Amino acid sequence: MASPAKAAKPAPSPADIDLKAIEYKKLEKNLRDARDAVPIAAKPVASLKAELIDLVDDFGGPHSEKSKILHGIAWELMATFGQGMSQDSAAIDRLREALKKAKKMQLLKKLFQQDIRWTFKAASVEMVKREKLSPALMQKLLLCFVPVDRTPTLDVRKKPPSNDR
Repeated sequence: MASPAKAAKPAPSPADIDLKAIEYKKLEKNLRDARDAVPIAAKPVASLKAELIDLVDDFGGPHSEKSKILHGIAWELMATFGQGMSQDSAAIDRLREALKKAKKMQLLKKLFQQDIRWTFKAASVEMVKREKLSPALMQKLLLCFVPVDRTPTLDVRKKPPSNDR
């Protein structure tokens, strides 16, 4: 049943419905065409971004700990090159077995938590610093962490106006 507010509005004619349907289909096609064009339009941007990151990497000067900057006249390019750490499960298993053989069960319990797989606890770095590990155990410990390169970021920005005029 129609509400009183809707009843006051006249029903659209079949011709009005057709016009709205045609307009909708046209807009829907435009949207589909725009979505199809996005990857094509994004390709030159991605290509130029990679080129600019390479330029900054090759010719940029130091900016901050993991960033470099390359100066133009009115613009500057700043790229950040990050790296994270992931844990190597197989290396962790080898370290656990070595700790068991070395009869370091208390350390083993302090370093690790058991999920479905073994991962280091958040406080394990501090514990390892205090613990005296043999060179062989330390080597196994260090093999548990694998550096993972992150995708470089790029910031293209106008230089701030200088005050030396």
